[in-house]
Amino acid sequence: MSYQLENNETISFGLKRIVLELIDRSVFNLSKGNGSFSNDIHDTRKNFKKIRTVLRLVRSNLGHENFRLENSFYRDAGRKLSDLRDSTVLINTFDKLLKKSELEMSNYDFSVFRSFLVEKHKTISAAKSKKSSIINSLSTDLLLARSRVFDYPLSGDNFKIIKKNLQRIFEQGQTIMYTVFNEAIKENVHEWRKRVKDLWYSMRILRNLWPEIMNPMVEMLEKLSDSLGDANDLFLLKERIISNESKFKDNQHTRELINFIDKRIIDLLRDARFVGRKIYSENSKYFVGRMQNYFQIWRSEYSPLKYSSV
Repeated sequence: MSYQLENNETISFGLKRIVLELIDRSVFNLSKGNGSFSNDIHDTRKNFKKIRTVLRLVRSNLGHENFRLENSFYRDAGRKLSDLRDSTVLINTFDKLLKKSELEMSNYDFSVFRSFLVEKHKTISAAKSKKSSIINSLSTDLLLARSRVFDYPLSGDNFKIIKKNLQRIFEQGQTIMYTVFNEAIKENVHEWRKRVKDLWYSMRILRNLWPEIMNPMVEMLEKLSDSLGDANDLFLLKERIISNESKFKDNQHTRELINFIDKRIIDLLRDARFVGRKIYSENSKYFVGRMQNYFQIWRSEYSPLKYSSV
């Protein structure tokens, strides 16, 4: 089906169905091992993040220990695949930076930096075969995780199943947003992006409640996530360049490249502040209350009206 609740299913059934579909898709991706391996890994890591959002939505029902175990499993599973994707991201980030700042950077030759990133990527790609045992083991672990989904202590169709945790997700994003406004360091930006993704994925799950209202919010959250994601990738690129600075002979080019990275990060965070303040403009209690009202109206649309011709 899709990463959203359908009206012909209860909340508890729908959330379990979403997790099962994401697991099945991940197992399929890992089993392919074809030319699009990098994209399959990227898609699988996104699946794990989506599952973790579902877990956060129902963490009160799961209980502390169950939530901790399940959340840790998908977090660690994503980390096992991280190096297979990160080197590709750095190359794409570098190319996007050059394209965005083409006129400003036209007087400089940064090919040596790109060559460095490409060589790093080749080294990691060459070790792909060594990852086969990890991937096979992960596929087996995912099948075991799939069987655990049926035992999640979730039942019924009451919005209270997710209400408290949805409010927590909203509040966490709102709080870290203001922290970023005060101190826009890498760690804070990375944390805000994670909390934005939680809200974005939550709104995607709930988008059928009122598509005309929810779809624009989903789009705004995606835009905010992209801005923060690009900024985070630039922080990583900057770290990679600085940590290998001794390998680059031209110090002036290195300084200029870092300067261009810093300027782009500032632009992205300015965009993020503009969008973020709109998304997190209301009190979390009112926000989750709206979602509950949308849910109740949505459900009532499919209840038969009491009608009498007398």
